[in-house]
Amino acid sequence: MISWITQIDLHILYYVQDNLRNEVLNGVVKAFTSLGNYGLIWILFTLALLIYSDTRKVGIMCAVALIIDLIVCNGILKNVIARTRPYDAFENIRCIVPPQPDYSFPSGHTASSFAAVVPAIVNKNTRKIGIAALIVAILMAVSRIYVCVHYPSDVVGGLIVGLLCGIASCKIFEKLMQIKDK
Repeated sequence: MISWITQIDLHILYYVQDNLRNEVLNGVVKAFTSLGNYGLIWILFTLALLIYSDTRKVGIMCAVALIIDLIVCNGILKNVIARTRPYDAFENIRCIVPPQPDYSFPSGHTASSFAAVVPAIVNKNTRKIGIAALIVAILMAVSRIYVCVHYPSDVVGGLIVGLLCGIASCKIFEKLMQIKDK
């Protein structure tokens, strides 16, 4: 029996693939979602923050958040939960990007997006950049549903994991600064 969460997930995925997709949007979304492969867009975001002295501390927090996320999301949760991708579990789900090599829950693209965004939003020096990055993170999350590599609940899980990793990074950095100042 399919759980009620999976039923809602499938309803959303079928709606997206049957009513929202078109050739132009497919190409745009496929290109956009690929920027999240291996966290590339967020690694570049972090490197850009590390270059400038005014944003370097935030860049360090973003780097730590991405490392924590990699360990928690891709190293632990995906392998423990081992949720099958929707296109592998249901033959009517049509994925429009190459098959993914790992499990579905939580969404790694979404988790890395929100992990990197949290430190940028929390810090006053980078809040405007952080808000712009938040828009990119939201679009990244939605793109994973659009291309049907994730159930919507995978994306929600990735969002929560990412937020927690970003918050953890900020707290770790704050504690280290307190120790340094003593």
